[in-house]
Amino acid sequence: MPAIQNVERRGAVYYWRRTLRFQDGKSLTLRISLRTTEQSVARRMACALTAKSEMLMMTLNDGKRTSTLTIEQKADIFRRAMSEMRDQLDRNHVQYQRTDPDDATYMIEGLVDIYEAMLRDFVVHGLPPGSGSRDHVEARFANLTQDQRDGIVGLFELKPSYAEEMTLQAAKEIDRVGGPHHEDSTAIARKVMFEGGLAAAMEFRRRMRDPMALWSNVDHAPRYTTVPAIPPAIPPAMTALEPTINEPWASMTPLQAAERYTVDQPKIMGDAKRKARWTDKTRSQFVTAARLLEKSYGAKPLWRLKREDVLRLNTHFSNLPQSHHKSSRHDPMTLEQICVEAKQEIKEKKRTPETIGLGVGTTNRHILFLKDLVTWFRRHVPEMPIIEWEDFVYEDDRNARDHREAYTEGEGRQMFLLPIWTGAISLGKRMIAGPHVWQDAGYWVPMIAWYTGLRREEICQLTLADVDQAEGIWFLMIHEGGGGRIKTKASKRAVPLAAELLRLGLPDYVRALRDAEETLLFPELRSASGKQGYGDVFYKNWWMKIAKRLTFIEPGQALHSFRHMVTTELKDQHVFLEDRADLLGHSVPGETAGRYSKMAKLQRLKEAVDKIPVVTSHLVGAPVVLLSQDRRGPRKARTAYPRQNAPVPAIVRKERS
Repeated sequence: MPAIQNVERRGAVYYWRRTLRFQDGKSLTLRISLRTTEQSVARRMACALTAKSEMLMMTLNDGKRTSTLTIEQKADIFRRAMSEMRDQLDRNHVQYQRTDPDDATYMIEGLVDIYEAMLRDFVVHGLPPGSGSRDHVEARFANLTQDQRDGIVGLFELKPSYAEEMTLQAAKEIDRVGGPHHEDSTAIARKVMFEGGLAAAMEFRRRMRDPMALWSNVDHAPRYTTVPAIPPAIPPAMTALEPTINEPWASMTPLQAAERYTVDQPKIMGDAKRKARWTDKTRSQFVTAARLLEKSYGAKPLWRLKREDVLRLNTHFSNLPQSHHKSSRHDPMTLEQICVEAKQEIKEKKRTPETIGLGVGTTNRHILFLKDLVTWFRRHVPEMPIIEWEDFVYEDDRNARDHREAYTEGEGRQMFLLPIWTGAISLGKRMIAGPHVWQDAGYWVPMIAWYTGLRREEICQLTLADVDQAEGIWFLMIHEGGGGRIKTKASKRAVPLAAELLRLGLPDYVRALRDAEETLLFPELRSASGKQGYGDVFYKNWWMKIAKRLTFIEPGQALHSFRHMVTTELKDQHVFLEDRADLLGHSVPGETAGRYSKMAKLQRLKEAVDKIPVVTSHLVGAPVVLLSQDRRGPRKARTAYPRQNAPVPAIVRKERS
């Protein structure tokens, strides 16, 4: 076996070993386990380590570059970082003990895993450009669970300027210890901060095994001190009215509180065994509410928030353009500035008054998110003023049945006369009449919605394995699996295919995709970033184009109106309530109907879907023509210009995970 430079083998495992000799005559021997039994892997790792060690030796030999911080200054920075991380982990642990005592150990160990992996990587590799991106996290933290990796990505999304903020914090630490300011000393201080945090995480893991480990060297003998003299009483008029609030709560802004909230609520992020209670979209909406509050209230401590501040925010909601923050131009602006700009645009006829003011549903969502945030915050800061959030929640006076008007049978026929179903001129011009028909999401999703009443996301996230046949009946299996999530427990169900979908060739389309070795029913709805839902991609790529060509579509009408059509038609056809609920994925109200009735058999549901009005009888079931393989892949995301001056949370180093 050929020898490998600087590598030795102990048993079956390879080790890298090298002695570095410095200009002052001193030497340093490094010995690192490569943790592999494969010679080829050991050779590659050894070459990389040897090259890195040369760079290390050259750097350490450069006296000018190594004299940036003294060992005492580094130790001071290290101790402070370790102490802050230790305190943070203790706070997280007792919080878990209060909220979920049965799972507190499991959750804190998962959090320590994240801290340890992140800080170790930052110590070794630093914070290169792209840190926190999906690719970076998947590559660097492969040993973590997928949920933990998703959590890291989400945290970096909440604090996109983390690297810059840590650099600023390192500069402050240099000021505190009296060190010199230049690029090297700042980088070293930041690295020492990461090392201190890592040491605290590793120590905490030991304390989980041995709770007395931290106190083993503490003098346990009681200490007696003289009783201090009682200070003279302060007259009531001289008593300070300002409450004493401990850090980090005393200075925590709304956005910082939102970040801390998502970390401190395990049910939001989920873990390896339990799914997250919130989707990425829900987390984004929560952070948006906190960001809007901060842009109205200012980057001030959240505990000072009063009713007057919420009244001001509510006024801003009434005067904001509905398209606010769709442009990066709004990022550095306050809500007041955006409202003034919109008012001026109305005067200049650049905007209509109907585009001003957030809708009832949007306003209520923001307010309820802020209520949750502030309620949680008051548990830590009881001195915070009480706000009656119910006063800011508007009643929606629309009839629930009128929120999304159902399509009529005539409107359905008009919809499916569009060229996308009857024939288009080319693949790039699917809305211009011609001889060609392609079968993809644009073709099938609206038809499946019409003949099943499925939700948009339920259709768009279907996999080929979800299309199956039993007892001679083709059906779609709706569940939480390969494609995505479901809305409620009742949403898990089997939905038979109507005879019209079979006539038009949906099973043939499925077979063609299987032959093409696809796994999704609509693979082109995958987003390149993985952040957009399948239904959102369909809405932007297809539904907006379809809706523009249908004059009968009113605001609020979209694919969900298909569900209302199905509900209305089946009710008129005297289909039992329980069968309608099983078909649409609704919970059945009432003890008897809900708890003791079994899900309807597939045959009964098949009879129900075949009662839905047929509006595609003019279409011909033609041979399947799929999109080309490159068009079935996820579309590349459009290049976005970096948003400058966007308000981000100030660094709260010890709260990150």
